[in-house]
Amino acid sequence: MTAADVDALLRRPFDHYARYRLAADVVLATAGPDARVLDLGGGPGSLQAFLPDAAVTSTDIEAPSSWHAQAPSLVLADGAALPFADDAFDVVVTLDTLEHVVPASRAAFLEEVARVAGRWALVVCPFDTPGVADADIALRAYVRNRFAPDLPTIAILDEHIGYGHPDLDASRDRLARHGPVAPIPSGRLDRWFAGMLAFFHLLALGDDEPVEVVQRFYNRTFYAADLAAPSYRHGLLLRTSDEAVDPADVVAPMLERAAADPAADADLSLLRVVLAESLVASTQRARADSVDAHQRSAALEDELAAAVAAADRARADAAAAEAARAAETAAREALQASHDELAAFRDAVIAHPLMRVRRLLRRLAR
Repeated sequence: MTAADVDALLRRPFDHYARYRLAADVVLATAGPDARVLDLGGGPGSLQAFLPDAAVTSTDIEAPSSWHAQAPSLVLADGAALPFADDAFDVVVTLDTLEHVVPASRAAFLEEVARVAGRWALVVCPFDTPGVADADIALRAYVRNRFAPDLPTIAILDEHIGYGHPDLDASRDRLARHGPVAPIPSGRLDRWFAGMLAFFHLLALGDDEPVEVVQRFYNRTFYAADLAAPSYRHGLLLRTSDEAVDPADVVAPMLERAAADPAADADLSLLRVVLAESLVASTQRARADSVDAHQRSAALEDELAAAVAAADRARADAAAAEAARAAETAAREALQASHDELAAFRDAVIAHPLMRVRRLLRRLAR
């Protein structure tokens, strides 16, 4: 992977980078760089960018956005009934998908993950652990206030909250029927929430460059240290084969590096202070802009109503003028007809034989 490729990945939103980087690290630590990988629910194909040498098949339940151009092999499939043979892939990865599965289908979804995973499976999502639901509710409130209510993020968070976050212990027990499982915390909750607010605050400015530069800084500085509890999401690493490596032995070095990372104790207090002041100011501006926009909209509606009324009056005047022109034309035609009739009568009188005799007698009398 070139330096430009690495930089492009680092510029991705930190929440996106964290889960795909974790998946890539797990695949490299278990099945190797050229593994056959299923990215279940990863329609956009982002995992391929993190694992350029792997054979990545991506699935989605429906045709995704234009991002799917990144997916060299895209299969439309229901995660609870996959169209693949048993053990079809070296590793099955599903990232932030389980929480979007209706609760009644989650057990079947996890069973399918285990069925098609020939060696390893990694299930990552925001589970129902302390603080996660509160974070989603608070983030949704902020995003809805800061942006239009049809922003896709709001619909995503609506499913998190509406479906309910998956149960971590129940999901682990379900996977454990197929082999040993080890949990991996990802996205330390306090930093994750502050980072998400900062991301959307910068996004609202409408300039991609500041967003990407800040994301690059966060990803370089905090990715490794963010594999710590309490976390926004957890990964569940399952081994489905008979190989000797234990999932806990794969996870342990990652957690040790996170604990030893220089950024492990960073709590982003300064960011929260600056962000709080900025958010207060930006929210006030947003509300003022909203009031101003509402007033402008009302004024435009009044102008439109006046224009419609003026147009109606103009149409009525035009119709009256047209009726007057038609009446004038009809009167002129009637007058002309009377004139023509009178002229014809005059000509008939003049041409009558008696009129000729009278004219002859007047000449003789002279």
